[in-house]
Amino acid sequence: MELSLAFSSYFTDTIQRLMGVALSTLLFLAFQSRGTIFEIDLTPYEHTPVFEATSKQLTLHKLPSSSSRVTKSVKVSPGQRISFDDERYRTIQTGRFRVLVASHVIGRTIGKVNHLWRKDYYSYGFAPANVEVKAGTTFDYLQYRAEGTCFVRIDGTVIDAEACPIINKTSFRLEREPKTQLWIHVAIADSEGWILVGKSTVKDVGRE
Repeated sequence: MELSLAFSSYFTDTIQRLMGVALSTLLFLAFQSRGTIFEIDLTPYEHTPVFEATSKQLTLHKLPSSSSRVTKSVKVSPGQRISFDDERYRTIQTGRFRVLVASHVIGRTIGKVNHLWRKDYYSYGFAPANVEVKAGTTFDYLQYRAEGTCFVRIDGTVIDAEACPIINKTSFRLEREPKTQLWIHVAIADSEGWILVGKSTVKDVGRE
């Protein structure tokens, strides 16, 4: 009888955890579809960043967005190292490139998406891109990636440009920088949530 009750309790707890994960996933997808411009679950650095707290209190959000529900405020010490287990680099306003002379944007065709998962970014499943752009036209600059690459959007399709147009000042002119946010997911004491990286929260102090 006791074994049966223990198994029943374990089964109930497992189902509740799975339902919680499913609900979080659905919330994320619903949030994503409500106007995310572009985001990737990678930081815009070549190596893993190290973060430290800059304040005595950090506000944790349910999702990586300033409009997401605050789950808790936790006390920390300024200078305290903040470990993280996930990241989200989000574009909240697109930048813009203007084409000065007819050229090509070369890289990988990511597709008509607003989110790119880390595992997909590092996969070999994307078709090569070689898009002709005409002088006088413009296209979206989404975000810098790393090592001279960046994400752009041309005619609704996201391209991982292997040589970011910002490098080629003869063929392209940067008319507007994109506005981005870096969020990290943390677990502090018995609380977890997303923190917006910034001067008043946590700062990047180096690489591992």
